[in-house]
Amino acid sequence: MLEQRLVLPILDGLDELPESLRAQALHAINQALPARQPLVLSTRTAEYRSALTPPAGVTVLLNGAAGICLLPLDPARARAYLERDAGGPGTEAAARWHRVTASLGTSSPVSQALSTPLGLFLARTIYNPRPDEHLIELAHPDELLDQARFPAREDINTHLFAAFIPAAYRPHPHLPTHWTAQKAQRTLSFLACHLQRTLGGSPNLAWWQLSKALPKEVTVLTIGLTAWLVSGIPFGLFIGLTSPDQLQLAAGLAEGLVLAIPVPVAALLCAWSARDRNPSSGIRWSWKGKSWLTCGLTVGLALGLTIGLPIALWLGLSQAGLVLGLVVGLSFGLIGGLRSQHPDLSKAVGPGVILARDRRTFSAITLAGGLMGALVFTLAGALMLSYGMTEVFPFISVLGIAVGLLVGFLLGLARSVWMEFLVARTALAAAGRVPWRFMRFLADAHERRGVLRQAGAVYQFRHLDLQRHLAQRHLAQRQP
Repeated sequence: MLEQRLVLPILDGLDELPESLRAQALHAINQALPARQPLVLSTRTAEYRSALTPPAGVTVLLNGAAGICLLPLDPARARAYLERDAGGPGTEAAARWHRVTASLGTSSPVSQALSTPLGLFLARTIYNPRPDEHLIELAHPDELLDQARFPAREDINTHLFAAFIPAAYRPHPHLPTHWTAQKAQRTLSFLACHLQRTLGGSPNLAWWQLSKALPKEVTVLTIGLTAWLVSGIPFGLFIGLTSPDQLQLAAGLAEGLVLAIPVPVAALLCAWSARDRNPSSGIRWSWKGKSWLTCGLTVGLALGLTIGLPIALWLGLSQAGLVLGLVVGLSFGLIGGLRSQHPDLSKAVGPGVILARDRRTFSAITLAGGLMGALVFTLAGALMLSYGMTEVFPFISVLGIAVGLLVGFLLGLARSVWMEFLVARTALAAAGRVPWRFMRFLADAHERRGVLRQAGAVYQFRHLDLQRHLAQRHLAQRQP
C-alpha cells in the first residue's frame, strides 16, 4: 500500500521520543521511505532542530522535507477549528460558538485566551460534545463572555484549567473510564503538587520517584516491617510445627519473630540505600563486588561456629555444623555478586516497559536466592543424613527455600526500586491520593484524555501552566 501510495504516513510525537533517539528516528524514516514518498511528521520546533543537529554525530536531514511552521492563530482559523470540532458549520453545537467567535480578534479577555492552541484545545474539550453526547449536559461557551466573572485573560485561563480535568473525564459510553472526574482531579492535583514542591518544579513524572511523595522514614519502615513479618511468621511456624508439643505454636511464632529481628534491620539498610536509585533493566554476576564474597565467608565462619558449638554439645557433630555454616556463608557471598543493570533513561521508550523490567529484576534475584537456599540446605540435609539424622532432612529443605528467598528479597531491595514503588503506591492509594491501578491511570491520562504527554521514560503534564495550576489548587484545598 505504501508503494502504491494508497497510505499517507502521519507520524506524530517525534518530540515525545528521548532526545538521544530523535536523530535515529529521522535516519530510520529516511531508510524506510523513499524521498518522494508523501509523509507528514509533526513535532515541536525546538525538538526538531535539536534532532537535525545532535550533540554527537553528523547532521541528519529528513529527505525531501519542506518545513511548515505553524503561525500564530488568526480569528478565522480559530473559528473554523472550534466549529469543525463541534460537528461542522450549521450544526447546533457549532452554533453555540457564534457569540464567542464574533469577539475573536478584539482586545476582549476571551479573544486573548483563545489566541493560542492550548486555549482552543481546552475550550473545545470543555464545551464541544463527543459523539452521542447531549448538549444539554454541557456548559455553554457564552459564559466566557461574562467580563464581570472573567475581567482578564488570566481569569479565563484559570477557569479553563479548572474545567479541563472534569471535562476530560466526564462519563461517555464510547470512552469509558474507571475513574470519576473527582478522583482524577484529586490524583492529578496531588501529582502536580508532588512535582512542584517535592521535585522542585520538575516536569518529569517518573514512577520510581513516587516514593519521595512520602516521608522517607515511612517508606523505609514499611519495608522493614513487611520484611520482618514475611520472615518471622514462616520461621515461627517452622519452629512451632516441628516442636514435639504442637500446643507451643504461639510460642514458636513469638520465637520466630524474635529470631527474625535482624531481617528488618537489613531491609531498612537496603531500602535506605535504594532510595535515590534509578530502576534496573536486568541482572548480571560480577566479581567486582568481592566484598560480598568476603562478607559471605565471614558470615559462613560465624554460622559454622554458632551452629557447630551447639551441635557439638548436643550430638558431638561440630564438624557437620562448621561445614554447614561455611557452605551457607559461601553461598551468601556468591549470590551477593548479582548486580543489576541500569537502563539508559535517555533512550527509554515507555514508563511501563521500565517498570516491568525492574519488577523482573526483583523477582529474578529473589527466585535466585530461593533456589540457592534450596540447593545449599538440601546439601546440608544430605550431610545430616550421613550422620544418621534422617528426621531432620525434610525440614532442612523447606527451611533452605525460606532462608534463600529471604536473602534474595533483601538483595532485590538493594538492586531494584520496584518494592519501594509498590509500598509508596499502596500507601498513597490507601490514603486516597492515587488510584490502586496507578500506572494504568497514567497511561489512560496520556493516551485517551490528553492530560499527560509521554517524554521517553516519564510522563509530563500537557502544559507546564496546567501543572502549576493544579499544584496551586491542591495547596489551596489543603489550607484551613
